[in-house]
Parts: sequence; structure tokens; C-alpha cells
Amino acid sequence: MTNASTLAIWGAVGSPGKSSLALSLASELAIAGHRVFLLDADIAAPSLSLLLGLTDHPAGVAAACRLVSQGRFDLAQLERLSVPLNTGRGQVTLMTGLSDSERWPELSPDRVQSILEVARSSFDFILVDLASSLEGGLRQGFGGLDRTELTRELLIEADQVIMVCAADPVGVHRFLQAAATLRELQPRGELLTIVNRLRKSVLGSAAKQQVTETLSRLGQIEVAAFIADDPIAADLAIRSSMPIAMGKRGSPAKQAIAIFVRAHLLKARSRLDVRLAKLD
Repeated sequence: MTNASTLAIWGAVGSPGKSSLALSLASELAIAGHRVFLLDADIAAPSLSLLLGLTDHPAGVAAACRLVSQGRFDLAQLERLSVPLNTGRGQVTLMTGLSDSERWPELSPDRVQSILEVARSSFDFILVDLASSLEGGLRQGFGGLDRTELTRELLIEADQVIMVCAADPVGVHRFLQAAATLRELQPRGELLTIVNRLRKSVLGSAAKQQVTETLSRLGQIEVAAFIADDPIAADLAIRSSMPIAMGKRGSPAKQAIAIFVRAHLLKARSRLDVRLAKLD
């Protein structure tokens, strides 16, 4: 059994770039030489398979949950039901999400936890892409299941929770409201906030300062990283069905993501990283 670190990737409603970041974070960890398992457990809008052009691939997580319920899930089945993503110097093992969000009751918390328990025996890092909604009791499914129970449980249990905030007035407002609800869950792990798609055209020349002060004043939230809006890299990633982390070295977004991974996930921050992180 390894001491795998479990990271929950979460963001408020409104497409702040949560899934794209999950892909790039996983890729950067794999490039650094680590064994990485990425699970799409977003029960509302699973999108990792869409981002990677895997639209015809069966929902790996649904099949895995069925095998768990039958007592037949193991590491061999995890590998069989996952897609290997080559990062050049490493590999991410991706288990795709539901093909139909109405099938969410199949992803009961105990089944998904069983999948993660098997993954811990073979991987260094486990990243879980989660749904946005945290409001309990909003919708009941088969057997009285709460639709948000899985998301809330995984957020509570994760070693680190990466909270993604869109860098615009609407995104910040939504993030502050949702982050307050998340904190009420009292997660056991470290909370790390990434402000994504930062651009001066929306917030002015002091964009970083404005977001930093707003999140600190209204939510007592410290920003761990700012990811610059990088439309060229984002468009290339979509067109090529690959993570931004696999794009050109000169991409500001790629550089910021790499710095965040080294500093906060691998705990290996250099002086160069510190200087680059301060640049707008």
C-alpha cells in the first residue's frame, strides 16, 4: 500500500475551468515522474472524456462501480477500464465519467471510495474531478440517495482540495458563495485556491491585487496561484484534445500550472518559481 495523496478538484458553477485544470495538474505530476490516477466523478457535468476527444469511450467509472457491487473490482479491472494518457515523460491513468448525468445514483459514495482504495495501492497521486453543487437534500435518487453526497464526502476526505475560481466579477461572486458552503463541510485536508483565466482586459492592470483583496476581505481566502488567460494555448488544447500542460513551453498558463504543482503539490518551490509567480 502506498501513501497516495488524494486531491479533490472543485469549483463553483459557471465553468471556471475546473476539468481542464484537473487534466493539466495530473499531466504535470506525471511529467515529474509520478504515478497518477485521474477520476471523473462529476455527477452533474462530466467532461474529461469530451476534452480529450473520447466521446465514443464507455463510461469507465460506471462499469467500475458495477464491478465493485459484485465484489469483482481490483487493480487489473481499474487498468482495463481506464485510458492511458501519454505525457511524454510519464502517463496519466484516466477513468472517464458518466455518459449520462441521470445515471448518477450508480456512483454511490461507498462504491467510488472502493475504486479509490484500489487506486491507492498503485498510484502516488489520485485526482478526482468533482461536481460543483454542494447543497444537500436538493434531489433524492434511488434508495433515498442524496445527489451531492458523493461530492461532499470526497471533499471532506481529500488530502488537498483545489478550489477553482473564475477571474471575473461573476465568477468571484459565485466562488465566494460556494466556498463558504464548502468550508461548512469542514474538509480535513488543505484548501488551495486557484484563480483561473486572469486577464487585465476585464479587471484592469491591478487584476491580481483586486482579486486577492476581494477574496481575502469577503471570504478570508488566500490565493495559491493565478493562471493567466491564455487563449492560444487553450484553443490548441481543445483542437488537439490534450491538456494545456502538454502545450508549448512558452504558454503563461502552462508555466503557472507547473509552478503551482511544484510549490503546492510537490512542495519543491524554487526562487525562479517565486519570481515568475509574482509577474502579471
